[in-house]
Amino acid sequence: MTVGSETISKVAGSPDVAVRVLAKSLFRELKRAGYTRGEMVAFASELLDLVTTEIRTDTDDDGGRIES
Repeated sequence: MTVGSETISKVAGSPDVAVRVLAKSLFRELKRAGYTRGEMVAFASELLDLVTTEIRTDTDDDGGRIES
């Protein structure tokens, strides 16, 4: 997956936009590579599990605060 430096510089000031661009790019790459909808859902589920685990770990380590 390739994201041009122009695209990155356009979204650098907005994390929400950057996340949206990354998600769309990843989705297009998975689709182009032949992944099925079910496989993409499984990928998204795994990603959410990883994020959830990270949040739980961060919460447990610092007494309930989540810092970025």
